Amino acid sequence: MSADGHMVLYATFNDSLVHEQKYPWYGAALDTDDPAKTYPEIRSVRYPKPGTNNPTVTLTVADIADPKHIRTRHLTPPKVILEEGDYYFTSAQWVSLTEVCVVWLTRMQNLSVVSVCKSPMWYCQEVYRISATEGWVESAPAPLWSAGGGALVTLAPVRDGPAGLFRHIVRTEHNAHGPRALPLTHGSFDVVQLLAWDHANQHIYYMGIPEGKPGQQHLYRVSSEAPRPGSPQKLPYCVTCNSQPSPSINLEYYGSLASSGDSTWDSEWDEELPATSPSPTKKKKKKYLDGLQQNLPCLYHEAHFSPSSAYFVLECLGPGVPTFSLHKTALPDPRLVAHLENNTVVKEKLAAIALPTPRTFSVQLSSGHAARVRLLLPPGLREDEVTKYPLVLKVHGAPGTQLVTERWSLDWGSLAAGAGAILASVDARGAGGRGLGAHHALHRRLGTVELADQLEVAEYLRDSLHFIDARRVAVWGRAHGGFLAALALASTLNVFHCGIALTPIVRWRYYASAYAERYMGFPNATGNYRGYADADVTKQAAALHDKMLLLVHGTADNNVHVQQSMALARALSDQGSMFRQQIYPDEGHSLDGVKRHLYRTMSAFLDDCFRKQVPPETKAGLRNGGNLD
Repeated sequence: MSADGHMVLYATFNDSLVHEQKYPWYGAALDTDDPAKTYPEIRSVRYPKPGTNNPTVTLTVADIADPKHIRTRHLTPPKVILEEGDYYFTSAQWVSLTEVCVVWLTRMQNLSVVSVCKSPMWYCQEVYRISATEGWVESAPAPLWSAGGGALVTLAPVRDGPAGLFRHIVRTEHNAHGPRALPLTHGSFDVVQLLAWDHANQHIYYMGIPEGKPGQQHLYRVSSEAPRPGSPQKLPYCVTCNSQPSPSINLEYYGSLASSGDSTWDSEWDEELPATSPSPTKKKKKKYLDGLQQNLPCLYHEAHFSPSSAYFVLECLGPGVPTFSLHKTALPDPRLVAHLENNTVVKEKLAAIALPTPRTFSVQLSSGHAARVRLLLPPGLREDEVTKYPLVLKVHGAPGTQLVTERWSLDWGSLAAGAGAILASVDARGAGGRGLGAHHALHRRLGTVELADQLEVAEYLRDSLHFIDARRVAVWGRAHGGFLAALALASTLNVFHCGIALTPIVRWRYYASAYAERYMGFPNATGNYRGYADADVTKQAAALHDKMLLLVHGTADNNVHVQQSMALARALSDQGSMFRQQIYPDEGHSLDGVKRHLYRTMSAFLDDCFRKQVPPETKAGLRNGGNLD
């Protein structure tokens, strides 16, 4: 709604031509004797898939100053957007009493246009465009506007020489000579999120990833003034980078690829990664501080600003237990107003628990790229272990996502590590925090280079770390990660013996058009038919014949439909490949209602799989490390 309340902007979506995805809803039919309720309900959701009809969207401005005579007018997108056919809008906002800003995106997601639409005709004029010849255009956020509405800042790709494209803040303004765009930030780092424009002090606040530290995320500010021609660009100031890790605690370990001839893990374990098992001589209650990582500086933040930018809530999300505080925007540094939540009770409870110990390091890949690896080690594991532990790799693989960050988490992986397994996560090609080139390496070929990187790192860990049992290596993932987990298990390299695919994407033809088309294009002969075919997990059913696979899905998943798991189940049964399947009635994508049962199912499956890989006399299993020989 406009600031004076006289006009309202709204969107209308017409999905009448979008096909329906139907699924059963069992509800009371599963536990009733009422004959009228013994049949499950059939529900449906309009769900566009690649190459099928998308909803059409219309943006409308309504003049409601006189409720008895409401006048409406549709916004007309810029010509370049209309020429491309189907389109999305990614944001819409009022700029003044008579202007709105709309960001449009073509269906192919290779062109994004920031436009200003003015009263009374409400034609949308292009202000700034972002195009991609290779890859896709990242969805642009709602721009931040100057106080007078004459300039805006948004996020756009900016090239940093041979390092490639990185997402940066760009300022665009109107003048007599037309739109002009200048970057306010530049370098081999990514801006993650625009937060606020402090007009009083002429600063833009944003979340960013420090150069060379893709696992961290900090709050920054940069001058909102465009640099003058010939003058140096003003450097950003990191608001939350002022504290550094204690020298006695080394958060990083840089390993070497096993194929390079020698690994430095064993020789430098004590120096780089201090042992964390509690002293056996102490009789009092143990404090497992290393696994908890108390009193470490905050390395991963998020922030939320008030509408006036005068205050903000700072979330410290890791590596320690999250804390929250309120700050007043000030120079040179913000002023702390109040601690909102320190999670003291959580910290005290966790301090009495033997938590897994995280270790983060880099592995140089044969492709020339570097992979970031995070291990969760069972409590008390030391360099001189003679016990061998199973390895469980968690995968995700969606472009731009990250698993290896300094953000604190406690999930099923922590439980599994506490039960005697080593949990691993890998960020390689396709992961976020490394520039757009890393994302675009997956363009039109999901399930290729990111899979190769995961397999190479898993091989390195298996062959280089003497306390990992090469006979007991598993992989698991959810959704996009479930897709990768199934492909990794089917690989002819035979790195993995067991795999868990939670709500997996099996065929990209079955998934949402906006997501699948962004990365894979259209699945027709003139598009990327071959890419879709090569990424079809059902074609790997024969390769899963001698592997142990657990498929998990909820019947009411309206994101990744149970149709995906059923397609793989049919292919596996047609090939005579044995597998296990867990179906949860009326559960959605997150499986929130069955988490306890899900975790027990996953643990029991891995325990059973690991026992099958090792003769019984070696006492293998998720809870037992097994013997060296």
